[in-house]
Amino acid sequence: MSSSLKRELELAKEAAVEAGKIILSHYDTDYQVQLKAGSEPVTIADKSSSNYIIEAISRKFPKDAIVSEESALPSGLASENRIWVIDPMDGTKEFINHNGEFAVMIGLVREGNPIMGVVYQPVTGMMTWGSTGEGAYVQHPNSTPQRLQVSNEASLENLCLAASRSHLTPELEEIYHKLGFSHMIQAGSLGLKFAMIARQLCHIYFNLSNLTSAWDTCAPEVILREAGGRVSNLFGYRLTYTFSHVRNRKGVLATNGPVHDYLVEQIQMLLTQMTQEELSV
Repeated sequence: MSSSLKRELELAKEAAVEAGKIILSHYDTDYQVQLKAGSEPVTIADKSSSNYIIEAISRKFPKDAIVSEESALPSGLASENRIWVIDPMDGTKEFINHNGEFAVMIGLVREGNPIMGVVYQPVTGMMTWGSTGEGAYVQHPNSTPQRLQVSNEASLENLCLAASRSHLTPELEEIYHKLGFSHMIQAGSLGLKFAMIARQLCHIYFNLSNLTSAWDTCAPEVILREAGGRVSNLFGYRLTYTFSHVRNRKGVLATNGPVHDYLVEQIQMLLTQMTQEELSV
């Protein structure tokens, strides 16, 4: 591993595990669910995890900027060289629904590019991680790390979609149908869905909305990219981490690679067609 990221990766992995313990300490308790902007739920588990991770990073890397979903966005981020990007609990709805499909995600951006990411699932103890040029790995409890490599499957009829468990809209289902996909696995947490592609359990994930944010995609993007996959917006361009805004305004497309450009073309064609149909009504 590049010595320049060894300390950062070790810290991210340790912090993710400890944050996972904090989250699980609230899992079976009578916690309150609050609503934040966009009517998204938030719990004490989200906030406690965020506070722990921010403190852990600040202690080891006091000069670095930190962005967390559960904290106000710091000012002056555009001038920062290194920015840690945290989703202290990706999949709060799945935490509330008690199905285990939530994750702690910690990423690091340097000069606008994601360079390191950790995604940890507290309920199963599965951890995936990657850093630029060093590959991506998965580790289950009491086992050795295994290097991740996406499937090279390129035949559309054989491809499996990783679909949202809590945000599967009729529009998305219509597009899945029109693209000819017949295999789909629903799961919570965008990070876990990206990991499913890296682990060859699925091949494709896409989100048509502008509702995902930098903390949803930063860490998972590094992992999937290092496993040989591709991540872009719906127009085929890289996601941005300059923090002039935090939203992925033009959607997200993640694939195992071979069908990426074709899907960009097909999704754009379908969205244009659907817009024209709406306007003609």
